[in-house]
Amino acid sequence: MSYETCDLQTDSRYPFDPRANAFELAKIENIRRKQNPLILITKVKSNGVHYFIGPSKSYSNDYPIELEPFITKDDFEAFINEVNDVVVKYWPCFFTFILAFAFSVVTCFLSLYLPRVCIEDVQRFLGYVLERWNETWEEKGIKVEYKRNLLNSELQFYKL
Repeated sequence: MSYETCDLQTDSRYPFDPRANAFELAKIENIRRKQNPLILITKVKSNGVHYFIGPSKSYSNDYPIELEPFITKDDFEAFINEVNDVVVKYWPCFFTFILAFAFSVVTCFLSLYLPRVCIEDVQRFLGYVLERWNETWEEKGIKVEYKRNLLNSELQFYKL
């Protein structure tokens, strides 16, 4: 299933709204990590434009040497290219950012929510891509996760 055709309402793998059950999912993930802790292998830094607490417009395609025992350079490049394609496809247009910042004072900064709608799409479809690659790489004993903080985001590779 490609990320273009995924829909939270019709996709059988997602029978719920992930935002509504975020607390329950976080508790389950926390319990799983205590039972089986993940070992961080490497981080792929973002580059390009960042949105406040969201993804970057692109991620570095430099192959980390730490991944050599787990995945090939071609697999990594295919993964990063797919991630960057999803981000570029759903990234808000420049005009949206201009409108958001231009009207931020008048709307008491509520207009900054305009780009956030597109950023949520980026994060959702990025999640689909990561899930598909994690299924592929599970047999190799590797998992990738998307992590973000206030002004940065990165892809972290873990050993299962």
